[in-house]
Amino acid sequence: MDIFHVAQTASFAEFLVAYNPSRVNAEVRGRSVLMSALTNADPGARSAIATRLLDDGADATTSHGGVNALHALLGAAQLAPETEAPLLRRLLDGGADVNAVSKEYGTPLQLLMSQFVYSDEALSPLYDVLFTQADLDLLTEGAFGKSAYAMALKSGHRKTLRARMEQYLDHRGIKTPGVN
Repeated sequence: MDIFHVAQTASFAEFLVAYNPSRVNAEVRGRSVLMSALTNADPGARSAIATRLLDDGADATTSHGGVNALHALLGAAQLAPETEAPLLRRLLDGGADVNAVSKEYGTPLQLLMSQFVYSDEALSPLYDVLFTQADLDLLTEGAFGKSAYAMALKSGHRKTLRARMEQYLDHRGIKTPGVN
């Protein structure tokens, strides 16, 4: 049974039937089992499978095709922020780079804030985790040649996030820059 396909498409129970913990960090064409799990369309299965893999020693710093584990999680078509916030914490604690820049999606926060079907209030559990990161860089150029903060300034959809960003920057003594 192809564990990569199972991790990406199956329920947690189905995954456990096919899973061998000795292959927790197996890769096929540079793609890890964890990255496959993080693209599972079912948020419950995604969280359960990825958490099990992390429990068994999966490498949270995994990346594939220019995106890291955070991009894979936060770019999911269907998110369950309350359920997935602990998984986001685990990935960060495991070394996933909160500031990784994907050519296509920018930083993980930029990808998350582009999920316009979700309000800032709905995404708040995920924001809460991201904003605990002392090294979160809101000013690094990412998607579209702009920083996450610049994107929030320009967006009419992310006023609450913009306020959080300004509070985060102010708390660190970083003056909020103007944006062209």
